[in-house]
Amino acid sequence: MSLKNDVNRVEPTAAEDEVEGLRRLVEEQRKLIEQLQERLKQLEAELRKKKKLKGKPRLSASTLNQRPKLTTGKRAGSEKASKKVGFEVDETRKIELESIPDKAKFNGYREYDVQEIIIKRNNIRFKLAEYITEDGKTIAAGLPKEYQGRHFGPGLICYVMYQHYQCRVPQSLIHEQLREWGIDMSAGQVNRLLNEEHGKFKREQEDVLKVGLETARYVHTDDTGARHQGKNGYCTVIGNDFFAYFKSSDTKSRVNFLEILQGGDRKYVLNECAQAYLEDHKIAKKHQEKITFSDKILASDKEEWIKYLLEKGVVGSMTMQKISEAALLGGLNIEGRIEPLRILSDGARQFNILEHGLCWVHMERLLRKLEGRNDKQRDNIEEMQGMLWDYYQELKMYKQKPTKEDEAKLLLKFDEIFGKKYQKHGSLNEVLQNIKSHKGELLQVLTCSEFPLHNNAVENDIREYVTKRKISGGTRSELGRIARDTFIGIKKTCRKLGVSFWNYLTSRLYEDEAVPNLSDIIRDKVAATVNTPVLT
Repeated sequence: MSLKNDVNRVEPTAAEDEVEGLRRLVEEQRKLIEQLQERLKQLEAELRKKKKLKGKPRLSASTLNQRPKLTTGKRAGSEKASKKVGFEVDETRKIELESIPDKAKFNGYREYDVQEIIIKRNNIRFKLAEYITEDGKTIAAGLPKEYQGRHFGPGLICYVMYQHYQCRVPQSLIHEQLREWGIDMSAGQVNRLLNEEHGKFKREQEDVLKVGLETARYVHTDDTGARHQGKNGYCTVIGNDFFAYFKSSDTKSRVNFLEILQGGDRKYVLNECAQAYLEDHKIAKKHQEKITFSDKILASDKEEWIKYLLEKGVVGSMTMQKISEAALLGGLNIEGRIEPLRILSDGARQFNILEHGLCWVHMERLLRKLEGRNDKQRDNIEEMQGMLWDYYQELKMYKQKPTKEDEAKLLLKFDEIFGKKYQKHGSLNEVLQNIKSHKGELLQVLTCSEFPLHNNAVENDIREYVTKRKISGGTRSELGRIARDTFIGIKKTCRKLGVSFWNYLTSRLYEDEAVPNLSDIIRDKVAATVNTPVLT
């Protein structure tokens, strides 16, 4: 028995030790894999949150501008419009039968309409009658006014401008096209037609800005890059539902923005509005005591203004900048308005003047950029985004029918939503505090129901410039830069007013009154749509 017990107590062999070691290693690897799988799930969850992916995306068409459903069972938009409405016959051709059967009775003509276009060169040689008077003087008949001073007709010039500014065709392709049609025009002449002698167009665009600001309840604004002479610059757009104004410059400071708002009629005025601006920006009293506040126009250009400041002993760069901003703001305010001009922007600091409003879409991006470290934080972010967009929908409903009661409710609800505090989520609390600090700018709609909640309209305006920049690159001459700004602005303004850009160019080049001045159309459009809701 003792021998048997000794056999049962045999010590583990080396092979068994190795198997046990492998078993422990497999168990450790299994735990490590489980940890990595869990971490992978967390990373995938964070990625879905950032990309706002929640399973299979549900992409449904917008119903904002959807037509009512047809009762005929046809798909919306599939009904055909009559081609006879507005069809004007320019030429009539009668076609007879080649052979008429015996005893056939004539039954009239069957109409078949075809739309066609004729493109051909049309060189004109004017022969001006010339006479010599008794005293030896020579007198001659004059050219029609639309042909005076140039050897290219208004129709050809209109076509060149329309192709470049409306259809975005580069100058080189326009030149090639004209040469193929037998028109003798150099590449330099194409450039001159597009960029030179457009003073009347520029003056009309300045009138558009002036009238647009005078009649506007609000304007939206943004800027984008605009290279000029091989150097980086900026193009600023200002507009609303009735006009668009573009201006390129070398900087995008607040001084530059105020200069653009003033247009071509620059005024530096240190009036009460300018004094209030300096006090709000805490300019030292010792600097304010060097200048005198009144409604007097102190300068009409930058050089004259700098000279004035130096004479007053104002030399610090930051002080000169703030006083310049105040004087330009005073000059802008000198005409006077019933109410302050509201400005909607994406939050860029140079636009934060007068009654400034912010875009809700840009503000929501602050929440979207947050990265939750765990499920709880990600749920907090998602909850806040949902509350923000629900509140946004309530603001949209308020715009349709504003009342004093709803205004008070929305003001209170704003504080309730964005005054929330989340435990152990400092980054989210900072964003909420940031949103709450811009309450007045985000709720401009409560005092002006026409004020937009987002800045999408100006993004659409400035896309016109960006597309042109991608096709034609930057500008080289100052005249080219002015022409690009002018005609892009006029084109967008025509589109907003429902005016054909082709008809506009034709009217201006033929010097007729077929298309009224755009500033007059803006006044009429604004007057026709004035319908200020009364808060009850």
